[in-house]
Amino acid sequence: MVQTQDFSFLILIFISFFLVKAGFDPKAFDSIPKLLFNLCFPALILISFSGADGDMAGPDAVFMAAFAVAYTVVVYPLTYAVLWHYRHAARKDTLALNMIMGNITFVGLPFIYYFFGAWGARLAIFFGAVQDFFIWSVCYWMFSGKGSFKQTLKVILNPCFVAIIIGFALAGTGFKIPDIIISPVNMLAGTTVPLALLCIGSLLAQNTDALKRLDLDAVLSVIAKTFVLPAIVFITLTVIGADPALALLSTLITALPVGLLSVIFAKEFGKDVAFANVVFVLSTLVFIMTCFMLFLRGVCTILK
Repeated sequence: MVQTQDFSFLILIFISFFLVKAGFDPKAFDSIPKLLFNLCFPALILISFSGADGDMAGPDAVFMAAFAVAYTVVVYPLTYAVLWHYRHAARKDTLALNMIMGNITFVGLPFIYYFFGAWGARLAIFFGAVQDFFIWSVCYWMFSGKGSFKQTLKVILNPCFVAIIIGFALAGTGFKIPDIIISPVNMLAGTTVPLALLCIGSLLAQNTDALKRLDLDAVLSVIAKTFVLPAIVFITLTVIGADPALALLSTLITALPVGLLSVIFAKEFGKDVAFANVVFVLSTLVFIMTCFMLFLRGVCTILK
């Protein structure tokens, strides 16, 4: 299922990063997340599901749903157990959330779609949808000390989730979107990857000052999230005989940098916001630089 080993698309990240650092007005990029979340990602979801021909009810989707549940219910309480005597109480909830949640929407999906195509995008979105129920119930309750049905319902009924429901209906019924509609939807979907990559570069450029507050706890948590847990996932799935493509996709999903949601939760519930921001920036930088190193390695191989 892996489509290519060409990492040249990373150049778009560096373009927006250096533009902002050179004095380009970052406000030009600030509206990109809203465009992605409300237009481009829903369009990409519809396009990916429209050609699914019912495969989201097949074994790949069942595997991904089972993996999302198993990974979440094992890693989340295990993180709390490891942090039982951790000295920074204001960081515990953030660290536990970070271990299970990757930034699928704004970082992961461009990479997943680029390397695994519509098949990988559908499954990654499905993984995120399954996890959302846990994050906006159990994790929200752990952060706030109380549940909020209204907040959960508001988040679940977002454009991407609505697109997932419509996508499942399309895949299940075999209904084909009319050409007059599919054409503009295709155009919107086609802008997803470049816009997301430009957004990543801009966010990194605007938040690199957060690394001035870097400490050992942040470094260790990023190592655990980006390298240790994905390695365990890959080894485990390989040992149990999972399909290699599914094992690679699952490993990439768990290796994704932490989401901005952890920073938002930290702000809303009075946790250590500075720490949450440091881990968000550091994990994203580490992920991007790891991909860039793979790109350089590929270039060197070609030149040889």
